[in-house]
Amino acid sequence: MLGISRTVEVALGVGSAAMFLGTLAAIPLILVRVPDDWFVRPRSARSLPLRIARAALGLGLVVLGVAMLVLPGQGVLTILVGLGVLDIPFKHRVVTRLLSNPKVRGAIDRLRHKAGRGSLELPISSTSLTA
Repeated sequence: MLGISRTVEVALGVGSAAMFLGTLAAIPLILVRVPDDWFVRPRSARSLPLRIARAALGLGLVVLGVAMLVLPGQGVLTILVGLGVLDIPFKHRVVTRLLSNPKVRGAIDRLRHKAGRGSLELPISSTSLTA
């Protein structure tokens, strides 16, 4: 090995499994709790301390995700979550395009309907992004 003790290896493996199971549980909960009009409502201005905290959290997740590309863990998923937390200009377009995919949209709608929620509303221009 690379000089890593067995205890550290086990801890990294358990941590990786816990993160994986956590994401499997968290993603459906988040998708169900998002308001129906989340993607069409106007964005509210955030305070500077909140913007700094979000940037720090997002950057931290991206850095951890990059580290997990070579260490045990869900690297790509952690990077995507970190990018989702960051306020980057193209984020909303990418998410809208992903949600415009009929298979993704159908799976999310079925999950939301099971929980008694309505379908997500998408901007009108999102239909032109599927090509």
